[in-house]
Amino acid sequence: MDCGELETTEAYQLTIDDLPNEVFERIVSYLNVEDCKVASLVNYRWSQLCFSPIALANVQLEINCAVLEASDYWTVLESSCRPYRNLVLKFASDDAGDLLKILDKFQSSWERISIEQDADAKLLRTEISVGFLSRMLQAFSNVKQLTIKTVIELSNPSCETDLPQLNRVEAICLYKNCFDGDLIAWTRICPNVKYIGVPLQDGRDEFPRIIQHFSHQIEHLSMDARFIERDSLDFVHEDFPRLRKFRLLYPISNSTATVNLVRSFISRCSNLTEISLFTNVISQDTLQTISESCTQLQVVSLDTNEIPHSTFSILSKLPLLKQLILQKMTVEPAMITSAAIFPVLRRLTCLSIRINCPEAFFQQLHKKMPRLTWLELLDRFRYGFSNFNQNGVVGAICVHMANLQRLALVDWATLDLSIFQNLNMLSNLIELRLKCIGLNANRTIPCCAGVRKLMLDVDTLKPSDTIPPKCHLSLADLISQGFHGVKSIELPHQLLDSTVSEREIATLRSVLTDCAFYRRKRVPMTDRDYAALL
Repeated sequence: MDCGELETTEAYQLTIDDLPNEVFERIVSYLNVEDCKVASLVNYRWSQLCFSPIALANVQLEINCAVLEASDYWTVLESSCRPYRNLVLKFASDDAGDLLKILDKFQSSWERISIEQDADAKLLRTEISVGFLSRMLQAFSNVKQLTIKTVIELSNPSCETDLPQLNRVEAICLYKNCFDGDLIAWTRICPNVKYIGVPLQDGRDEFPRIIQHFSHQIEHLSMDARFIERDSLDFVHEDFPRLRKFRLLYPISNSTATVNLVRSFISRCSNLTEISLFTNVISQDTLQTISESCTQLQVVSLDTNEIPHSTFSILSKLPLLKQLILQKMTVEPAMITSAAIFPVLRRLTCLSIRINCPEAFFQQLHKKMPRLTWLELLDRFRYGFSNFNQNGVVGAICVHMANLQRLALVDWATLDLSIFQNLNMLSNLIELRLKCIGLNANRTIPCCAGVRKLMLDVDTLKPSDTIPPKCHLSLADLISQGFHGVKSIELPHQLLDSTVSEREIATLRSVLTDCAFYRRKRVPMTDRDYAALL
C-alpha cells in the first residue's frame, strides 16, 4: 500500500449514517419513545427509520380489557406490522377469543409479559378455564420474563390438562394467590428459570418448593417474607451455588433466630454481586457477615430505619463496591470519619434519609469516596426528611463534592433557586435532574457551562411568596443563562402546556441551536386513538 492509499483510508471514516437500515433500526430499538422522537429530528432518513416497526418494537403494549373490549384492541392491532416484545395484560374475560388472536399474532416476538389487575376495576380476580389458560401459555412460548400480579381463578380446577412448557422463560415473578388451584406446577411449566421473585405466606408451601427445586440454577432471587412468622424462613437452608443477586423483605420484628438464619444464608452466598435487605433494623453482625463472606459485591441496598454506627466502616472493606443505596435512615459525619477509603464506589443513592450536619458529612464523604461521580438524593416516599431549602444539603454538595458528574435532587416541595448559588463549583457536572413541586424562579442560576443534559420535572415556575412580589425569570432566561452548553432538555408536559409559552420554547431554540427538546409525557395504550397511531 502506497502513501496515497494510506491517506485515503485514514481520511475515510465510517459513521452511523453508513450503517445498513437493518443495523440502524436494531440500534435505535434500544431507545425509549422519547429518545426516538429526538433522534427522528436529525434528517429524513432518521425520521423514517426511528419510527419503523423494528425500531419501536420495544414499545410496551398495554391491553386493558377492563377499559376496552378485546375486540376493540383486535380491530386496531389486526393490521399492525410491529413485532411487539413487551405486553401488560389486564383482562377479565375473552368470550369472543379476540384476546387470544392478539396473543397469537405477536407470539413470535413476545419477550416480557406482565399479567396485572386494573387499579380501577371492580373485580379483584379473574376466572378462566383450564383450556383458556393452556391456550394463553401456548402464545407465551417465546417469552423470557413472566410476571403475574393478579389473582387468577380456574373455573374447572379438577380438569386434567397438560399445560405447555415455557422453556425460554428465564425470569418469573409471582405475587400472592396468583393462581388458585394445584394444577399450576411452575417447576414443570418453566424448567429453565434463573430469576425468581415470589412471596412467602403462612400456610402455603408451593413457593418455597419452587425455590428449593430451582436452587441449583437460580442466579437472581427476590423474596417477600413480610407475611410469614418470624422463624419460617425455611428456604435459607438451601444452597444456591449460582446466586448473584439477592433481595429480601423480611418481618419488621426480627427475632434473633431469624437474623441468624439470614446471616447463615448470606455467609454461604460467596458469589453475590448485589444484595438488597429491607427490614426495620440491620445489625452490625449482619453487615460483618456481608463484608467478610460476599467480597464480590458491587451493589448494596439497605432499607432500614436504623443502622449501626460502623456501617460505612464495614462496607468500605468491600473491594468491588460500585453503588450504595441507603433508604429511610439517619446518617451523620462520625459514621463516615471512621471508614476506610471506598476504592471504586461511583454511585450513591439516598432515598428519604436524614443527614445530620450536612456540611461536615459531605466533606467527609468526598474524602472517603474519592471516585464518587453520581449522587442521587430522593425523597421518594414524601416523608419530608429532606427539605433542601432549609437543611443546607445542596450548598454542602456544591462546595465539597467537586468530582460529581451526575446530580439528581427530588424533593416534594417548591425549591428556591437561591440554594443553587454555588452550583457552578461543580465544574465536572454534566447531568442535572430536578424533580419537585415547583421552582421559585426569582433569581438566576450561576453559569454551569459543563452541563450537557438537563431534566426539569417540575409542575410550575413561580416567584417566591414575597411582599412585594419579585419579578421571576422566564424558563428561557433561566436555562439559557445558567446552562448555555446544554445539549438535551427534558421538560414535563404539565410545565409546557400550562406555564411555558411557545414563544419561550422558540427563544430557547434560537439560543441553544444544538440542543434537543422533548416532553416527558407517556400516553397510555388505553387511548384508542393513540393505539391506532402505533
